[in-house]
Amino acid sequence: MYGTYLRLDVTVHDGWRAVVRAASRKLNRQALRDPNRRAARKAFYRQMLDYHRQAQEIVATWRL
Repeated sequence: MYGTYLRLDVTVHDGWRAVVRAASRKLNRQALRDPNRRAARKAFYRQMLDYHRQAQEIVATWRL
C-alpha cells in the first residue's frame, strides 16, 4: 500500500484533503459508489493518511 501512497503525487506539505482527493481518484467508480465497500474505502483513506502523517514526521525531524 505504501507504493500506492507514493503514486498519489502529493507533497509532504499538502494537507489531508489533498491526500483524500488524490486517493479517491485512484479508486474506480464502482468502488466509490458501492455502499457495501464503505468500510474498505475508509480503511484505504486512513492508511493513506497514516503514510502521509509519517512522511510529515520524517520531514519535521530532519528540518532542524
